[in-house]
Amino acid sequence: MQHTMEAASWEKLIQDICHELGTLTGNVFTDKQQPMVESRIRRRMLDLKIDSSSNYKSFWKENKETENKFLIGLLTTHFTSFFREFSHFEWILKELPQIIADAKSEGRTHIKFWSAACSKGQEVWSLCMWLNHHMPKIDPNMTWSVLGTDIDPQSLHEAENAVYHKKELETAPRHLWENVCTRGTGDISDWYKLKKDIRKQASFQPLNLLSINLSSAEKFDVIMCRNVLIYFNRVNQEQAVKGLLRYLRPNGTLITGMSESLTGYGLPLKGVFPSVYKNENAIIPASPIKQATQTKMPYPMRVLCVDDSSTVQMILKKILKAPDFEIVGVALNGEEAIKKMAELKPDAITLDLHMPVMDGPTFLEKTKIAKDLPVIVVSSVARDHNPIVDSLFALGVCDFVEKPSLSTIDLIGEELCQKIKMGWTAKKQNVVLKSTSSNLNYRKRPNGQIVFACGKGDEKNLLHVLSQQDWSMDEVTIIYQASFEDLKGFEKKAMESLNRAASTRFIFDVSGFRRSSLPLIWLSMKGFDFQKLVSLKMKNDFILLEEGAKVSLSSKMDIDDESPATSFSYLIDKLLGGE
Repeated sequence: MQHTMEAASWEKLIQDICHELGTLTGNVFTDKQQPMVESRIRRRMLDLKIDSSSNYKSFWKENKETENKFLIGLLTTHFTSFFREFSHFEWILKELPQIIADAKSEGRTHIKFWSAACSKGQEVWSLCMWLNHHMPKIDPNMTWSVLGTDIDPQSLHEAENAVYHKKELETAPRHLWENVCTRGTGDISDWYKLKKDIRKQASFQPLNLLSINLSSAEKFDVIMCRNVLIYFNRVNQEQAVKGLLRYLRPNGTLITGMSESLTGYGLPLKGVFPSVYKNENAIIPASPIKQATQTKMPYPMRVLCVDDSSTVQMILKKILKAPDFEIVGVALNGEEAIKKMAELKPDAITLDLHMPVMDGPTFLEKTKIAKDLPVIVVSSVARDHNPIVDSLFALGVCDFVEKPSLSTIDLIGEELCQKIKMGWTAKKQNVVLKSTSSNLNYRKRPNGQIVFACGKGDEKNLLHVLSQQDWSMDEVTIIYQASFEDLKGFEKKAMESLNRAASTRFIFDVSGFRRSSLPLIWLSMKGFDFQKLVSLKMKNDFILLEEGAKVSLSSKMDIDDESPATSFSYLIDKLLGGE
C-alpha cells in the first residue's frame, strides 16, 4: 500500500514539474520523456539529501523561483556537439560571399550571427572556428560576431567559459580547433580553452524564445535555432519563429534543425536548402557569388577504404554513400592499397592502422601519400596520449575517428563525413597540421589479466598479437585447445614475447583457469569454442571475439567487441585505459 502511494506521489510530482516548466519555457514533456525527468529529479534529490518525493515537493514549493531556474537547466539541456549537422556549415561557407556583398550594399563592414538556444556553446564556437578559418580568405576586411542565447544561465556560464574536454573537440576537424585552443596542464591536461582572440568574437545573454527581448536595433544576417523547436508544441513553435524573424535582416537566413521543417506553418518564409529559410520577399540572385579562391570539391568524392575488418567495411559502405561519397575500392592491407591507388586514383583514403602484411603506419611511410591526399585514420586505437597516433599527423594524416559500430554509425558517420570533406579542403589550402608530441605526457595503461583462448590454427595470429604489446606486469593466460606436444611447442614460441610478463600460464581448457584481482579481458579466437568462456565471464570482465568466429546469436550478447585479431593488442589498451 505504501509503495503504491509513493508511486502515485512520484507521478503527480513529475506531472506538476513538467506542467510548470512547460509553461515557463514552451517545452513539451511527453510520456516518453517521463523516465528522463524522473531520473534527473532523483539525481537532484540525492544532491540535496532529500529522501522522498513529498519532501522534494515541499522543498520545490518553498524555493520555487530558484529551483525552477535549476530545473530548467536540468531538464531542457539537450544533446549538442561541435559542427553538428555539418551541411549547414557547408551552406554558410557557400553563401558567405553573398552575405558579405549584401552587407556592403547596405554600407556595412560587419556581419552578425545569432545562435539561439546555444546550450553550452558548442554551436557558437563551431561558428567562430568556421568563420575564423574562412573569412580571411574571402574578405579579410569584413568583421563578424556571434551572439549566443539560452534560457539556462548555467549552460550560458559554461558556454562563455569556453572550456571543453578533449573528447568533445576531437570530433571536430582538427585544423579548425588546434590553433585556437590552449591545452591545460597537469590535472587538467585533458581540457582545452578557446583563446582570447576568438572568445572576443562572441557574446552571450540569457533569453527565452517565447519572450525575446533583444534591442529592436539588433539585426542578424544568419540566425541558427536548431534542434530546440522540436520540443515545443505547434503554437509555441510559431510564436518562437515569429519572434526570431523580427531580428532577421531582409535578405537574412534562418536555419532550423534537420528534423524541424517549417513548411505548412503559414509563415512568411521560403526554403532554400534543407532546414534553411529566407523571408518570402528576400532577393535571391540567380547566379550565386563564388569565392575567388574556392576549389570545387569532387562530387561524389571517391574514397578508398583500407581495412581488414569485413564488419567495418560494411559499416563504411553505409556511411560513405551517394550523393556525397562513392567507395571506389577496398583494400585489406597497405600492400593492396598501394596497388589499388594507381588504378583507382581516389580523392581520399580511410585507413586502419593494424592490418596483416603491411600496417597503416608502414603504408604511410612508404607511399608518403598523406602529404598530398586526405587520409583519415579509422582505428580502435585510443587517440589521446598515444605516440603512435601523434606520429601519424607528422606523416600528413588529416584527422582521426574512432572505428564505427552499428550502435555508433550515426554519430561517428557524421564525424567521418565532415572530416573527409574538411581534410580534402585542408590539403587544397595547404594547411599544415602540427605535431603535438612535445606537449603530451603519454600514459601507460593499467595492468590486467589477459586471457587468450585459441586453437592450433590460431598460432600465427596470436604470435602477431603477442609481439605488438608490452606485457610487463600483466598476468597472461593462454588456453590452447590442442595436444600436449602442440602446446609445449607453441609455449616456446610465445615466451619470446611474454618473458617480461608478471606471470604466464599455458593450459588446455577453461577448467584450469584461475582468476586474479586484476581487471580481466578474454580474447577468443576463431579456433576456440567460444561457448566455454561464457559461463566464466563476470560482470566487469571484457570479452573480445575475433571477427569471423562462429558463435550463436544469443552468445553474441556476451561480447563487448568483435574485431580482427590484428586489433586485439590495441583494444586491450583501450579497454584497460578506460577509453
